[in-house]
Amino acid sequence: MFTAWRFGIVGLAATATHAGIALALTVSGLAHPLVANLIAFLVAFAVSFLGHHVWSFPDSASTARRRRRRMMRFFALAFAGFAANSAALAGWLAWVPLPDALGVIVSIGLIPLVTYLGARMWAFAEPAV
Repeated sequence: MFTAWRFGIVGLAATATHAGIALALTVSGLAHPLVANLIAFLVAFAVSFLGHHVWSFPDSASTARRRRRRMMRFFALAFAGFAANSAALAGWLAWVPLPDALGVIVSIGLIPLVTYLGARMWAFAEPAV
């Protein structure tokens, strides 16, 4: 149960990072919403991976190889979530006559449950001994 709570706290921090950066870049006009979303994803990925690696799914027997394996798996999972998020945002921008910033918020909110399940069952799963 604590793992889910920790995952949620780290996820909220990463989501707030993602949303804050994406919204700041979009609303200020410094970047197109899809470019802002990519930049925000990369920063939020670092927040998310470090938080999950150290706190949500700690690995007391961590080696450089295991850390690299975890990071590559989590990146694959996070990138799949990012692709779904970007597809949702692109659809919003193309077809929904509401503010782009609202589309950023909606698209970011779609992915957390799937990411949690994938992280717990695959990306941060302990290897069979």
